[in-house]
Amino acid sequence: METKKRYYENAYEQEFTSKVLDCREKGKDWAVILEETAFYPEGGGQPADTGYLNDVRVKDVREKDGEILHITEEPLEIGTVVTGKIDWNHRFDLMQNHSGEHILSGVICGKYHCENVGFHMGKDAVLIDFNAKIPPEDLPGLEEKANEAIWRNTQVLSYYPTPEELDALEYRSKKALSGQVRILEVPGYDRCACCGTHVAYAGAVGQVKILSAQNYKGGTRLEIVSGMRALADYQLKNRNAAQISELLSVPPNGIAKAVASLKEERDALRQTLHKMKWGMLHRMAEDIGMDEKQAFFLRDMEAKDLVHFADIVLEKTGGTAAVFSNAGTGYAFVLMSRKEDMRQLAAELREAVGGKGGGKPESVQGRTEAKPAQWKKFLEEKGFSFREAE
Repeated sequence: METKKRYYENAYEQEFTSKVLDCREKGKDWAVILEETAFYPEGGGQPADTGYLNDVRVKDVREKDGEILHITEEPLEIGTVVTGKIDWNHRFDLMQNHSGEHILSGVICGKYHCENVGFHMGKDAVLIDFNAKIPPEDLPGLEEKANEAIWRNTQVLSYYPTPEELDALEYRSKKALSGQVRILEVPGYDRCACCGTHVAYAGAVGQVKILSAQNYKGGTRLEIVSGMRALADYQLKNRNAAQISELLSVPPNGIAKAVASLKEERDALRQTLHKMKWGMLHRMAEDIGMDEKQAFFLRDMEAKDLVHFADIVLEKTGGTAAVFSNAGTGYAFVLMSRKEDMRQLAAELREAVGGKGGGKPESVQGRTEAKPAQWKKFLEEKGFSFREAE
């Protein structure tokens, strides 16, 4: 049953009436087919619309085998005329972000003669993959060029060229197309085959903002937001900047410098603490005996500290060392030996008290949530002498 697609005639239509042509069970839900609809089904990287048919919730819309299925929580009587209401905030958010993606992709593909090979419109941001390396220093200029279309309030056009017109037209497309093709054009910025819903003028996009860029499969992946999402992102970052400014008692434009200064101070303190801890470990090692199997509990140590101390112990005894320290809600440990395969000991420890970890025959690192009394008892049964740092 073919449904008339009103969303292509007017993407701003929020309410309409239509006849129910079919209603069939679909798992715990119902699939409703209408004579015509303004609900956009998921497709082309754009999520589906949501809303209501009368007072029945439309939770999803899909197009399958030429049918547009409105997935509802309750059935609707075939033959009745219903009123459809689009969740406009959701739809307009998608229109803003899809249109913003087109403008930016058109700018980038035009400059680097590349292709947009991936597009995903997530809940929080839009991901775009390009098969070209985009220099990070170029991103501000690309972003500004895309926003230029918004400042000019460039008209956004959609049309269906004839096959002859399509053959002569230069446009972006992820794959070869046949049959009737819908073209979305932002004159001067982009021309692309697209089946999604878009704003009528670029000014409605509000703003396009690039959040991040990373190397991805030999090309570049961009994370962007537009419209209401861009405003929300700015508001969040502005609040955070204001809070940091107040905490550091510096103006907002000075927080980066102040944080850099704090980082330098922190790094210096870490280095001092590191020297103090390792000095303490060496002094502690001077007092240990020559037992071949020794276990230790050291407070507030990092994994590298445990490895360092175990190595000191083995240099002196040539035997086996088990070193534990508190780590969050549990305990981190390292098992090292010059004589035994520590993977076997670690497996027995996991079986006895629980935990996880791995490594090489001579050294295993791991973590356990077991109480000290449990792993201390295990180690003592394995012939370890135990010592706790004061």
